[in-house]
Amino acid sequence: MTSERRRWRVRLRDRRGRILGAGTMLDDEHLLTCAHVIEGHDEITVDFVALPGVEPGFATIVAHAAPIGDDGGDVALLRLRDPEEQVDGAPLHRTALEDNQRVRAYGFPQGSDGMWSLATVVGDGGHGLERVQLHRTSDAEPITHGFSGAAVVADKTGHVVGMVATRYATEAARVSWMIPVETMLGYLPQLRRWAQGSPAIDPSFVYCPEPPAIDVPFAREFAGWLGGHGGSDVWVIITGEDDSAIAASLRRAVVLADRERGAGRSASGPTVPPVGSVVLAVDAVGKTADEVRHRIAERLDVAAGRHGSGRTVVVYGIDESAEPEKLVGEVLIPLAHRVHDLGLRLALAFRNESSPMVSEVRTSTGASPADEDDIEGRLTLLETRLAELARLEKENLGDAPRFTDAPDAQARARRLQGAVTQLRSAERDGEPDWVKRHLPACERTVARTVERARDLRRLLDENLSRRAELRARLDAYGEMARNSGFVEDVELDAAYAPAWRMLFEGPCDLGAASAAVEQYANTVRKRIDG
Repeated sequence: MTSERRRWRVRLRDRRGRILGAGTMLDDEHLLTCAHVIEGHDEITVDFVALPGVEPGFATIVAHAAPIGDDGGDVALLRLRDPEEQVDGAPLHRTALEDNQRVRAYGFPQGSDGMWSLATVVGDGGHGLERVQLHRTSDAEPITHGFSGAAVVADKTGHVVGMVATRYATEAARVSWMIPVETMLGYLPQLRRWAQGSPAIDPSFVYCPEPPAIDVPFAREFAGWLGGHGGSDVWVIITGEDDSAIAASLRRAVVLADRERGAGRSASGPTVPPVGSVVLAVDAVGKTADEVRHRIAERLDVAAGRHGSGRTVVVYGIDESAEPEKLVGEVLIPLAHRVHDLGLRLALAFRNESSPMVSEVRTSTGASPADEDDIEGRLTLLETRLAELARLEKENLGDAPRFTDAPDAQARARRLQGAVTQLRSAERDGEPDWVKRHLPACERTVARTVERARDLRRLLDENLSRRAELRARLDAYGEMARNSGFVEDVELDAAYAPAWRMLFEGPCDLGAASAAVEQYANTVRKRIDG
């Protein structure tokens, strides 16, 4: 990265000269930072740290998305009173973030005029899972509040892929958070004029007219699959026409799972997939195989390796593409064979079950459903689902007692396995008619039980993530209090103790724990502010 490409780095100060955080120049007069960095300030002093000798500028707020709790929103666009012509703005790059991707940020920790810190991308978290966790390398500078608002730069490309948001980080913390570019674009559409790269989802997923209802069973199953549940990495979906409930359910899930369109969403529940779980959605209708191939290559560096766990590529309307045979044979099947190595999932949507390419995809990828007369295939599928159920129940039984509001976890896999074993025995004994009579009821029971276990797993995962965030915030404010000289302080200890007990001892009431942490945070802030 050359110095020419670093001229967008700026430091933000208040009127008294105190460092507030970092920012990124987008052009010669607009800059980007976190909303919490400039909270309570009408005018911000901007130091052009990459332009020695250039006098500071002064900026005011143009638009902002206020913080949502500790880990949502928090984006601000500022404008300089007088443009600075020597500035080279930094384009914002839409990108599919990869697990273990190396990134860096330039911030202003206490006592420093500015320094880089190195980190790797770990995974999603925060409000609606819309932020991405960063794990700094062992010898790197801690990414503290002096880095808030700093651009996160991908080492490999030099592109700005996000912004640091470390409102409550401590000097000892190795974990911090970034807001991906696409999430920022969702909160502040004004930023799109400085964005590069195509959106993750094609416009037709957003603007296609919606029918009055969705297919709830499909929507639940698809949302769970996007969240990483279910065994197969390739799913062949028959949507019917654009106005069908399944087609509408698929489009809705894609939009909700997109970082840019799903930012700050209020929708929740078992039909809502995790934000960021769809990294690319292509409408193949009318497109050539090369056009779809180019769209995939533009968004994903499929030669680079893994993109993360459970990230999904959706290709819609395959049988109405310009070249369905070429698209399937030369693009989609080769991609399907690599999904495990790439850390991807592939949802392939066709209009019609009778499309010739449907059977080819299923045969080539192992995504074929069991035929009604294929007793062996149906029993094998049941055993696969029971293996998933046993794993989910083991995890749920371990985690459900950790939270006061979690439903009781049930252990039903062993009993259902007994029913499947009985069906297997009847098949071996030459009683196919008996098996066919009893198999549908067993399939329905297993499907319902697996779905309930998946729902509970999603709830528990959300609870565990929220508890971890509350623990981190409590620790951060404890560190803040100690750094300010408040050691063995009676008032602070009295506020800290109940929050710690709720988070670390016995079943956790997340609502009460959140209120206790907030009470402690307010007490710390009041003591520090005097």
